[in-house]
This record gives sequence, structure tokens and C-alpha cells, in this order.
Amino acid sequence: MKLKHLKYSTIALAFLTVGCTTTSDAHKGDIASEQVAPAQYAQFSPILAASKLQISVPNAKPGSKEEVAVDSNFTGIVNDNFYVDKSSEAFVFKMEGYKLRNELRIMENFKTNDPNTIHRLSAELLLVDPYNSIKDSPKKRNEMTVLQVHNKGTVDDGKHGVGYIPHPLLRVVWLGDRNGIKNHYWAVIKTNDLNCKKMDGKVLDPECKNSYAKIDLGAASPTEATSFDISVGAEKLVIDVNGETKVDHSLDYWTHMLSYFKAGVYNQFENGQSEAHFNKLEYVVENK
Repeated sequence: MKLKHLKYSTIALAFLTVGCTTTSDAHKGDIASEQVAPAQYAQFSPILAASKLQISVPNAKPGSKEEVAVDSNFTGIVNDNFYVDKSSEAFVFKMEGYKLRNELRIMENFKTNDPNTIHRLSAELLLVDPYNSIKDSPKKRNEMTVLQVHNKGTVDDGKHGVGYIPHPLLRVVWLGDRNGIKNHYWAVIKTNDLNCKKMDGKVLDPECKNSYAKIDLGAASPTEATSFDISVGAEKLVIDVNGETKVDHSLDYWTHMLSYFKAGVYNQFENGQSEAHFNKLEYVVENK
């Protein structure tokens, strides 16, 4: 399969294995299971057809990434970090290194104020031994992001977009410990549309001091997948966890922004590897 419009470094080409399967320990302690290209599984075909892959070279420079399947054609794309475990049929995302990622980026950019359209991302995911992932990281860096609603600014100019701010509207994160609450998922929600990136070491707008709401979404089970349902539309962000509504948040300040979903793993810890198994991963647009 051809990967269109991409220029890879030698390292990236060596890392991205296309059109083959291998075996590895998909679950720690389990018998090795075959790694299969996700495009071979019908349950994941719809989200792949709506996405591209943003993936880092493990242990590369923090923040670096490659873009794969920019035409949403994932045929034959499989490697040690991006595959379906044949025995469990779980969609596996792994990544090693600080501020590195392995995420599906839903291609559609949408406004959040349409009263008749809801954009929904649904996932059932299990993090594999996350405390082992963060064991060698500094204590304040014990976090990984698994689901996001990001922004494309106010106008898509083919780059970040006019009006882009370097802050997601939503990150669903796992935290090893936050104020004594251990092993929980959290919703980190941007509560204004300000660009709060530091300039010369300073945050320019005083309102940036109160830019985020952090909402406890509950404990992460070590053995059972957690169900997340994130819906955006009609000026609202709603998050259901295991069938219970945990977040119902007004987006009246975000209506001018273009938004999009991401799913996978983004590491905010050092010296370790994340591993997330998605039993379900779906993106749908619902018109009332």
C-alpha cells in the first residue's frame, strides 16, 4: 500500500512496519498473540475510514510525530505499537517516551453550537498496568491522555487554523495520584477560549490561572474495560462513564471554535511505555 503525501525519516520508516504481522506479549504474562492490521476488523473500519494516524517514533524528541494514512486508508498498517490483538480483538495503542503519542485523529472539524447535530466518540478501554508505565517517572509526571476534543481554531487554513490555541477543549486522562486520589480517570476541561501558552515564561492573561475544570470520572479497573461516551453539540459537552453521566458542561464560550476528536495514548510521563486496549472505538454524527 502506498502512503500518500508523506516524507519519512530513515528512523520513522524503520519503525513503521507496513503489511506484516508479528507476535509479542499483548498482555503481560499472557501467551504471545498475533498482531493484526486494524483495518482487517469490521468493528474498527468506520473510525479508521474517518481518521488519520498521528504516531511518534518511540523515545524520539518530545512532541515529535509522523502522520500516517492521511487519506484514511489503513490497509496493511500494523506495527508493534499499533495493532489488533488477534486473541482478544482489542485495538492496541502503545508508545514509549515523554510527550509522545499514538492517536487516531478524526478528520472532521466541527462547530459545537449546532442544536441539531451531536458528534459522539464512544470507547471501551483498558489501560494495561499503568503504574508500571510511570514507575520511573518524576512524581509530578504521572499522567497519560487517552481521549481528546481538540481545536482547529476558528477557520481551517490547512495548518493549525486561524484562531488556534494550543489547548484541547477536553482531555480524558489517567492520573496515578491527584490530591491523594489514586488510579482514577479525570476530565480536564478548558473553561475559556484564551491562549494560555507562556510567553517569556509568563502567562499574559490573569484569567489563565483559572482556565481548567478537573472532574473525577472514577477509578480505572485493572481488569475490566471502562466505557466512555463523549458527545459534543448544542453548546454542550456531555461525558458518560459506564452509563452514568459524569459531565454536563456548557460550551457557550466555545461556539466559534472548530473542534475534533482524538483517541489513543499521549504520554505525559517519563521513562516508560503506555498501553491501552480498546474493545470499542466508534465515532458517529447524530442528526436530530
